Amino acid sequence: MDTEAIQSSITVIEALVRSLERAARYNPSDVVHPYAILWTDHDSQWRPIIPQLRRLLPQLLTFGEYQPEQRIGPAIWLRSVVDRALPDVEMPEGIPPIVYLPDVSRQELRAVQECPDSLKPLVELQYRGVCWTQKNGKDWTVEAFLVAEEGGLGLDVARDAATRRAMLGALAELATTSVDRLRGKHLEAEDFDKLFSDDPAKDLLLWLSDPETVKSGWNGGRWSAFKSRCKVDFKFDPDKDGELVGAELLGKREGYWATVWERFSESPVLYPGVPELCYARQCRASYLSSLHPGLKTMRMKRPP
Repeated sequence: MDTEAIQSSITVIEALVRSLERAARYNPSDVVHPYAILWTDHDSQWRPIIPQLRRLLPQLLTFGEYQPEQRIGPAIWLRSVVDRALPDVEMPEGIPPIVYLPDVSRQELRAVQECPDSLKPLVELQYRGVCWTQKNGKDWTVEAFLVAEEGGLGLDVARDAATRRAMLGALAELATTSVDRLRGKHLEAEDFDKLFSDDPAKDLLLWLSDPETVKSGWNGGRWSAFKSRCKVDFKFDPDKDGELVGAELLGKREGYWATVWERFSESPVLYPGVPELCYARQCRASYLSSLHPGLKTMRMKRPP
């Protein structure tokens, strides 16, 4: 593994963020700063977690049909944002934008003459910027990022087709899983399938953070399984008790709820709605800030 090995206590998505940010590092004595980080993803494997990444990377842009509120747009729009030519689109100062390119391979950008017209405004950025790729120049697939010793997580993952399907199908759940939980075992299809229901504490925190969105995004079977686990493990019914009662139980940290609180304190930034929910139940702010320094800078609004 490289000299800046991924710390096992962080989640997969946090490791991904660190890897993307490292791509922009440069020696000011030798080169100018990169204007953008190009992230090609020929098979669109990473697309399911792009909404999660937007919360952690305000500089993330996506190639696609024009949806400026989601920071998605065609190549000419992306190029204008990178060049800071659109004053109505705010970008963090001093941080190069990350341009995610689903359904686009690194080879397509390199082949300038054969490059589709829809991509040509971005071709020049590969010379003023950098590409987030493996050491061999290939795109980072999900599997490659998980198993690579250099630049990746160095995990032991089976290479069969069933495991690949399960891994990609569970990517959203995998993203918020601690790397430490994945180490020391030979990961197969069954291990990735278990991520849907084998981590009730994480599911409960995701729901508490954004109850309506999470419930609508889970199919009936998954919601039923979630409710059953809550009743058994946490003596709590999400439908009958609601998220405000959940926030109160989280603040008390009694019984199995202590495990939920511990999981929250590991990576509070992944559950941005929980602090506001705790304020709604008049949870003491010191409960939150004392356990994780990042919470001191999180924006916590009191509900009206």
